[in-house]
Amino acid sequence: MAPYIVVNKTVIAFTAVALTILAVKTMMAEARDLSSTSTGGYGEEAMKVRHQQWMAEHGRTYRDEAEKAHRFQVFKANADFVDASNAAGDDKKSYRMELNEFADMTNDEFMAMYTGLRPVPAGAKKMAGFKYGNVTLSDADDNQQTVDWRQKGAVTGIKNQGQCGCCWAFAAVAAVEGIHQITTGNLVSLSEQQVLDCDTEGNNGCNGGYIDNAFQYIAGNGGLATEDAYPYTAAQAMCQSVQPVAAISGYQDVPSGDEAALAAAVANQPVSVAIDAHNFQLYGGGVMTAASCSTPPNLNHAVTAVGYGTAEDGTPYWLLKNQWGQNWGEGGYLRLERGANACGVAQQASYPVA
Repeated sequence: MAPYIVVNKTVIAFTAVALTILAVKTMMAEARDLSSTSTGGYGEEAMKVRHQQWMAEHGRTYRDEAEKAHRFQVFKANADFVDASNAAGDDKKSYRMELNEFADMTNDEFMAMYTGLRPVPAGAKKMAGFKYGNVTLSDADDNQQTVDWRQKGAVTGIKNQGQCGCCWAFAAVAAVEGIHQITTGNLVSLSEQQVLDCDTEGNNGCNGGYIDNAFQYIAGNGGLATEDAYPYTAAQAMCQSVQPVAAISGYQDVPSGDEAALAAAVANQPVSVAIDAHNFQLYGGGVMTAASCSTPPNLNHAVTAVGYGTAEDGTPYWLLKNQWGQNWGEGGYLRLERGANACGVAQQASYPVA
């Protein structure tokens, strides 16, 4: 009988991947020394290797060479922007950019796919008043100088809206998850898909919607089901009848433009906020400043303020929970300068009432 050898296919596959990554890194190091014509010292060939390395890191493939060539040009422009932004850092710059998984998308493409907020609709049926109007935060109280609802067990893990413009649903649901935990002691991941499918009163599924309308739907429906019972699919479908587990009585707005009022609300519960996210596509960490935002801000994205604090360099910030996955920003979170209404963060904020 002829001798034979049993080969471990997993080991071979792993070894092949490792050698491929090593080869790309080696080419990257060699290409980095070529003559450069673009920002950051990368020439055309070096940038192509950089793109190839990024593709391997993020598992990106393209339909054909034409699409790859187009995406390379987009990647190159984004890489030049990231390099220039980070190279321009000084003692006053407290944030950095990075080539994350969105680095081969134009900003227009990214904004169309990953945002989706609409302005507050006329005639929104909010509850009268602002329940935290008499709350005064003391500078002497350390418990009020730093708030992080993650540490208090009122924030679920980072989610991902995918290429569906329903940020409005995620921002509203995260705030409801927060107040439900605060009032009951139980943190439950609730269903954005239910809001996406069933809240059609003025909202338009993946094509955009209103935070306040989402709150109205949740209150009128008697609450929301769990995410497990009604899982997210990143596409609008037929509304299903499911048993709610977390209810609210309504919602209130934070006085527009008043960051002190927003802080009073966030000190008591997570709050849904609207922001101008044009410059957040390639955010890598640190405290984004008001100077990085558009003036005036164009409110186009919804996130959830789950705390605030002061960075090591003394920059006060809002802690914002986003829904672009854990690999974006600081584990899915953004810190945004506090005290300057950066990106319109205090312009259109609201919260659910238990």
